[in-house]
Amino acid sequence: MMGSLANLYESIENLNETYIQPNHTKATLLKPTPPPNLGYSSPLMLLNHAPAPTQKMFYKCSYCSSSYVSEDPKAVCPGCSSTMSRNMSYVAPQQEGSGEGGYVKGVVTYMVFDDLVVTPLSVTSSITLLNRFNVEVNALEEKVVNLGMDQAIKLLKASLQSKTVLTDVFLEDAVGCKPKVEETYAGSLD
Repeated sequence: MMGSLANLYESIENLNETYIQPNHTKATLLKPTPPPNLGYSSPLMLLNHAPAPTQKMFYKCSYCSSSYVSEDPKAVCPGCSSTMSRNMSYVAPQQEGSGEGGYVKGVVTYMVFDDLVVTPLSVTSSITLLNRFNVEVNALEEKVVNLGMDQAIKLLKASLQSKTVLTDVFLEDAVGCKPKVEETYAGSLD
């Protein structure tokens, strides 16, 4: 695969399951399945249509005040022999990061490299990276970027063509020049 998009997929494959939000899996991102009869042919179009996490239904007796619960609304109450058909609302325990949207837990910071390799950020990985490239801490500069639809489209295009995606998209505006992106076309001109 040309560009850097394969690195993004590989980063998701290599990400430990502990970083994934409860009720989600890496497979939702790596192998999205279309809802029936939508006709999407591209997996990129499916991310907004990922299946919602399934919620279990529980039932209790409608006639007595027993504390029995069932997953089957046709189950018989052991206390009074009536059906356990009264729907109950399940409240999940509050988990760190689970109130946020997305697929990964929000309490973790991630490092995204220019070639779209993504790794969880830690002090050790940061120091290792700085040492590997002989970068001094005082030489680092923070850059905050706004990500709108135009930048998202530029990111997608650059991820298919370049190994320096973030530089190509976000430093273009800062430097004031258009980055050099090699384009390759296949096919014939008729």
